[in-house]
Amino acid sequence: MSESDLFHQDPLWEEGGDLPGALEALFTAAGEVLDLARLRELTGLGDGALQQGIEKLQERLCGSSGLRLLEVGGGWRMATSPLYKEMVARLVTTTRSGKLTPAQIEALAIIAYRQPVTITELNAIRGVTSSANQVKSLMERQLITPAGRKPVVGRPMMYATTQAFLLHFGLKSLHDLPQLEDFGEARLEAQALASLEPPLPEDGLFGEGAMEMIEELPDEGAES
Repeated sequence: MSESDLFHQDPLWEEGGDLPGALEALFTAAGEVLDLARLRELTGLGDGALQQGIEKLQERLCGSSGLRLLEVGGGWRMATSPLYKEMVARLVTTTRSGKLTPAQIEALAIIAYRQPVTITELNAIRGVTSSANQVKSLMERQLITPAGRKPVVGRPMMYATTQAFLLHFGLKSLHDLPQLEDFGEARLEAQALASLEPPLPEDGLFGEGAMEMIEELPDEGAES
């Protein structure tokens, strides 16, 4: 079936609806990142039609609209518009701190840049006797996850970052991590990752901290 056939098949919405509207409903209902693979499952459409629908939705959600569609963490997610951050901030009465401790930043940075790594490797790079507490806390915050066992004696567990890690730091992918050569000689990874602070708050992209991040994003029409 061609892309054209997919785009013009019987829609999954009532008369008067359209693909951007359908995508808006999906993103709003999901409250989380939806990537192209998941959108294909939900709509039955191909990548070309979905990309076109996403672009039209982003055009629609501009100006005085109360929502924005952000590309983050390998997909897209709804966020509130910075135009109304003061009003929305009144609704957000409590916001959990998303700030990581220096030890957590150091451990997470090494995992991010050298993944997958074991705790033994993490200890050696950090120059400490144990990183178990940092690994445990990072797993509890869903910033890292087990990534299989290393094929060596003892088969130690390896760890890698998650999509929540990308969301926490506002990254589209790991390719958007700062380049290590831009930093000093000691503990490059930690310095590089720390440069991305402040991170996204744990209350997600609908919180006050996320709105500040959106406000700082460059205009699409601005010169790079």
